[in-house]
Amino acid sequence: MQVKIHPHARERLVERGATEQEVIATVENGETFPVKFGRTGFRRNFYFNGTWRGKHYPTKQVEAYAVKEKEEWVVITVITRYF
Repeated sequence: MQVKIHPHARERLVERGATEQEVIATVENGETFPVKFGRTGFRRNFYFNGTWRGKHYPTKQVEAYAVKEKEEWVVITVITRYF
């Protein structure tokens, strides 16, 4: 299944510290869960061991919210959490 990233989500990648590769891996291999408006959420933890906004974190969690259009997932927004 192909993963497409909406321009809105692409803008959020930089703001929230996620990469396109992480988002694709999250959709392809992450945990799925239902979200509002019939969308699907995908969640995956990544080894980070880095600094985000001045604080060190070992793990980065990427959440991608997507809609299915024909045979592809269209990611509409991305959220990251560091812990």
